[in-house]
Amino acid sequence: MMKKYFTFLFFCFSIIIFAQNLTLSDLLALRKKDIAEVDEYLTNKKWSFLEAEEPSDEILGSLTYAFGKSNYDDEALSFIKYYYSNYSTTKRIGIQIHKSSILNVFVNQIKSWGGKLYNSYVDDGAIIKIYRGSTMTYKVHTDTQSSDYGGTNTIYTLVIYTNEDFDLNS
Repeated sequence: MMKKYFTFLFFCFSIIIFAQNLTLSDLLALRKKDIAEVDEYLTNKKWSFLEAEEPSDEILGSLTYAFGKSNYDDEALSFIKYYYSNYSTTKRIGIQIHKSSILNVFVNQIKSWGGKLYNSYVDDGAIIKIYRGSTMTYKVHTDTQSSDYGGTNTIYTLVIYTNEDFDLNS
């Protein structure tokens, strides 16, 4: 009986955690929003604000949020970085995740919308894959980082650009 109870709790907890992750459609919609709208949307979805950087002539400004953040450090289940400019209409959004299954959902959605693998290469020990659709470019960065216990963890980052922004700035 106790085993069934713990299995049920684990199942419910897993659904709650997965349900809070954003879809690719959510990310695309967020990319178009302004700072206040992004902040309100993500905080309503239980994402925690971490930091903001103002834009300059040379760099985009950014807002960083974490989901499932530890109370003891800045480790989290996912991170979102929203990029913006005060000098142009350029906006980007990136999400860092730690589960290949979630990345696969994003990549499958990109492909179902007609996105094709545009390029792939290794850069500084990371695998870079670029998918391109009719209006958007999706850059997937697969890397590792050392864990606290001596092993490594795989980290996946998806950054979404307009095709024009990607062509001009990459």
